[in-house]
Amino acid sequence: MNRTRSALVAIAAAALLPLSASAAGFGAYAGVMDTELLGESIVFGGQLELDFAPCVSVLVRGGYAGDFDDLSISSEKGVPSVRGVDLELVPVEIGLLIRPPELFGFLGLYAGGGAGWYYVPGFDIRSGNTLIAETEDIDDLIGWWGLVGLEAGVPNFHVFAELKYARAVEDDLEVNFRNTRNLGNLNIDMDLAGLAVLVGVRVSW
Repeated sequence: MNRTRSALVAIAAAALLPLSASAAGFGAYAGVMDTELLGESIVFGGQLELDFAPCVSVLVRGGYAGDFDDLSISSEKGVPSVRGVDLELVPVEIGLLIRPPELFGFLGLYAGGGAGWYYVPGFDIRSGNTLIAETEDIDDLIGWWGLVGLEAGVPNFHVFAELKYARAVEDDLEVNFRNTRNLGNLNIDMDLAGLAVLVGVRVSW
């Protein structure tokens, strides 16, 4: 866990320090994301952009999604009809965006990609309607993402729409319980790969 956090910090430092990057703008977004394991959810969040080089900026994003389907789970003890409920996801991402000069003075295309840290808060384990246990947080998922987008607006204000793919996968991930019940080990093939369609606004200066 400490190793993965250190890796993300190193990625962020390497991206932000060169060329004395300065703030270029901020924004907000919302949309629909779909993951292999958890299904679909509404996602929303905020972003900060930093100048990096001509036509290149550093993008930092944080979001939240919390309306996923229940997750079918198996345990070593074979408890029947077990599922995870109240699943949430907090993506924290950093990367580079390439923005060529705008077309016609108001229409822009952009693309980019980078690394992400994907945090899953603890969720309930239920059998039928009975609460069996609560899990601890999953906070060591590292992945990557890429996107393409279209934006339109005036020099300091744009609306945008984008298609984004993110991937954070870890097979046979062991999830710990918050309580001390002897339920055996819980292992999940955590696959958060999937597409998101996002729209938002961006303010720059």
